[in-house]
Amino acid sequence: MSFLSDGLLYICYAFLMGSLLVQLAPAGSKPLVEIPRWTVNLSIVGIILLASAPLLQIIVRFGPSIGYGQAISTVLFTFKEGRAYLIVVGLCTLLLLQFLLFKNSLQENKVLYPSVLITICIIAIFGWSSHLGAIAGLAGAAIQFLHMLGVAVWVGVLLVIAWFTQEARNWTAFLKWYTPVAIGGVLMILVSGLMTMSYTTPEYVNSWMLSYGQALLMKHLLFIPLIVFGFCNGFIYKHKLKSNPSFNPIPWLRAEAIIVLLVFGFTAFMKLQAPPHEVAETLKYNEPSAMFTLLHPEASLPLSMSFTAWAIIPVVIALLSLGYIVYSFRGDRLRPGSSLIAGLVFVMSGYAAVMLCVQ
Repeated sequence: MSFLSDGLLYICYAFLMGSLLVQLAPAGSKPLVEIPRWTVNLSIVGIILLASAPLLQIIVRFGPSIGYGQAISTVLFTFKEGRAYLIVVGLCTLLLLQFLLFKNSLQENKVLYPSVLITICIIAIFGWSSHLGAIAGLAGAAIQFLHMLGVAVWVGVLLVIAWFTQEARNWTAFLKWYTPVAIGGVLMILVSGLMTMSYTTPEYVNSWMLSYGQALLMKHLLFIPLIVFGFCNGFIYKHKLKSNPSFNPIPWLRAEAIIVLLVFGFTAFMKLQAPPHEVAETLKYNEPSAMFTLLHPEASLPLSMSFTAWAIIPVVIALLSLGYIVYSFRGDRLRPGSSLIAGLVFVMSGYAAVMLCVQ
């Protein structure tokens, strides 16, 4: 349940931010996009409901012993996560009131700008109450905030454009607006992600023995075809348009968005696992990854990496898969679906190559 709620929560706050930013973009710098107001309201309600899932688990755990009323009161007013949730509920309620009171709220800058500010505050509260904020204080909260903000800006706009575009007009102008925004978001994710790992996963290779480390590795592998898709959609598109003026980029954006959703899934799974600050210590209280144990039943700490001949084939397959995505985008026969499959093949072959090199 928590796995599903966390994944949907990421989608909700990214979609909310993306909707606001797309509506604020100049009309001549975006395609024809129609965002139903109810979808924005649903994302706000989704944040309220989905963010409560971890708290409900605590309440259900302690309710039978101390009483549910006492459990609710303790969690909401004593726990940091509970106080943060109350603030999030207040901010989301304020957002809902704005969108319900103003009929054309998605077209009114006087509503959109404050809404962006409130959404940023919601993300900041999530950062403050995060695990990283708990172990690293204000620095950890700031890192988590930057990471979530980068995701919301880059992925949010991507999701909105991919699924709510009615006509792909003004695409070149849109790329001039969105490409710098996307690059900024990606850089924020990369920098904050590396800083996060220094706190949560300092033993990166050793962490692969645990489910947390396995999921983190899959996230990193998925990020590579995601960047390739972004490069094609953001830069190769201009050359593609010269040879094919009727080219429709939307299916390619949707393929990119599907990979993003997979990344969200692995991120949600990681929240269910114990972060391996010290892998040896974590293994005392947590089982090693079933997949890693299957591949390396005799492995012991510390792990090391050494390239072997067995890894050549999956490495070649991985590189060919990335090449296919670029070739397919540039070619006359457009294959966004098969390119998405190629991206997944890269992840699987890349994973095989990495695991074959572990000793």
